Amino acid sequence: MRINHLQFIKKYGWIIPFVGLAFTFHHPAYAQATPTETIQKIYSFYQPQSDNDANDIGFDRTSSQSSQFFSPDFLRVIKEDDKLTSAQGDASIIDYDFLCNCQDTMDGIIVRNIQVLQQTQHTAKVEVSFDFIINGSDSFQKDDPFSTDHPGQQHIYFNLINLHHHWLIDDVTDANNVGIKKDWKEELHKFYNSSIQ
Repeated sequence: MRINHLQFIKKYGWIIPFVGLAFTFHHPAYAQATPTETIQKIYSFYQPQSDNDANDIGFDRTSSQSSQFFSPDFLRVIKEDDKLTSAQGDASIIDYDFLCNCQDTMDGIIVRNIQVLQQTQHTAKVEVSFDFIINGSDSFQKDDPFSTDHPGQQHIYFNLINLHHHWLIDDVTDANNVGIKKDWKEELHKFYNSSIQ
């Protein structure tokens, strides 16, 4: 027996909005479809603040939003470090902001370029070039300690993985692909007897 499409829509059409909502809530708040989008979104936390409050600049890697940007393995290292070092009253083993390789974000960061160096279906390597904003200015004077007259002098490299169509940072590396995650784990084993793999 053929089903009349109009009758079907009248009878079951009310379900469609709820199905749409279910899919909306299923996806993470910061679902990034490309490696570039992941990097753009995490660096949006480093944009200059209109009220010039430097305390609001940067990304707290221990926040609940971290799972939207870091792979499960990298996040395990962050949480293990936070748990073990805090229990001893110690600072983090990585006692700097690895997203800018700095202790102080100054007045914010201007991202100059995001370049995908390598990408497969499951992994990507990305280079980020940026500059710090100093005293509210991103003009590059030769006597500035963090910049030169050529924009984009700071470089950070990221290894990302594609997990369920969601690109996540799995390690932060140098130009030679030497990452912080392996050494971080080793330090946790050595100084805190961590069992993290």
